[in-house]
Amino acid sequence: MISKESFMLAWSNQKLVRGALKKAHVRLDYSNYDDLFQEGIIVYASILQQEKNLARAEVDRKAFGKIIWHTLDRLRQEQVHCAREVPLLLEAGIGQISNLNNWLELENEVKQMSEEEIMLFYRHLIENNTITSLAQETGISRGHLQRIKRHLLTKLQHSLEI
Repeated sequence: MISKESFMLAWSNQKLVRGALKKAHVRLDYSNYDDLFQEGIIVYASILQQEKNLARAEVDRKAFGKIIWHTLDRLRQEQVHCAREVPLLLEAGIGQISNLNNWLELENEVKQMSEEEIMLFYRHLIENNTITSLAQETGISRGHLQRIKRHLLTKLQHSLEI
């Protein structure tokens, strides 16, 4: 349980939490910045509560690192969640392509795609080959293919109004 004094001390030292978020590359305009900031305050207060016998500078250093790791862990969890959610959204969207206008729009989008996007569209989204196997076959890094896929899915979502 976090004491009121620890929480107030953490709240008064918001600069440390904001610095840790900045170090974790979380920008102020990020949609979940406030949530991550509040979690950082709670992490800081819990460390202040646990480490009452340490010097303040040592507690601050330890809290700074823990806030960074906690924030990065939350961002990774969100990334995994989004990576699982986007294919489901696309699957649901492809099932809804019923009118001619959407088919024509999809045809136009395919014409405007780069070679990598076309390869991902057909081989990954339609034929269900894994990104890892495509990365091995093409020699393109898995991370780069993931970025292309995310960009492609958002582009298709906007153009098809899914």
